[in-house]
Amino acid sequence: MERIDRWFVRKGAEPLPVPPFELRLGLYALPDLDAASRFHLKGLLDLDAKVYLPNVDRRLKLKVTTHDPTLTPGAPPIEARRAGRIGVERNWRDDFHATLGLLTSLRPQLYTHLDWSPTWTAGHWKVYPFERMYWESKDGAGEITSLMGDRWQGFWNLRPAASFKWSEKKRETDWTTQTGGRGWEWEVSLSLGYITELLRESDIGRRISGGDMAKGTSLRFSAFGTPGQENRYLLTCFLKRELRNRWIYCVVMPEIEWNRANRWRREYRLGVGIELLFWHDRLASSPAPRGAP
Repeated sequence: MERIDRWFVRKGAEPLPVPPFELRLGLYALPDLDAASRFHLKGLLDLDAKVYLPNVDRRLKLKVTTHDPTLTPGAPPIEARRAGRIGVERNWRDDFHATLGLLTSLRPQLYTHLDWSPTWTAGHWKVYPFERMYWESKDGAGEITSLMGDRWQGFWNLRPAASFKWSEKKRETDWTTQTGGRGWEWEVSLSLGYITELLRESDIGRRISGGDMAKGTSLRFSAFGTPGQENRYLLTCFLKRELRNRWIYCVVMPEIEWNRANRWRREYRLGVGIELLFWHDRLASSPAPRGAP
């Protein structure tokens, strides 16, 4: 990557140093007992890597990830399309950036999304609005709007969140099935956690899923639906602990789902895995003197 970046150094100019890349790798097993008492076992690879190219553009970076940008923030990881995505991200400001890339699969497709994610402060609360407009060459366009609050009391953390999503793909499905959703979906979540260490906000952002946690436990209740009705409920416990030197972490995520399609019968899931953080400097934030991360 350094060699590629140096191609763009102007003749006679001193090349800028290329910072070490950042890599986050999660390996999970997801046993699942569905509403019909059938057992399933899935594996999940969660990859997110960033490579900075300062001589090409100080605000340009190469991204390799398995994250699905078309999901709402609190959607279960099991629902994501885990195909690899290779793209280039351009930041205009800290809270405004665009990504263009390729979704690698049997039928590769182009994708792009434009994100706005500022941070506001209101008294003891931090507020995280999020707006994403996306397009995929196969599934078409879509839009996600979400708002999350973040409130600390010592090591206790409360996070309410709400999201709305519209997509061409869901609109076509609603039209075919005559469900009347017109492409709209919604999600509301409430998370309460006891968290003693967080990953730095500048690296990973704040997440309703608890993925920004380095050490702690949280309990989250979520409801998902379409206009006029609820379709399912999720109750998730998220536990994360450090295993070694702030770069290896273990994750345990038991979850219960009630789904309208299954006549509200319970479905049990358990996510167990490890997360590896290969970052070039300090990985997590220590608790502040007042007792909050």
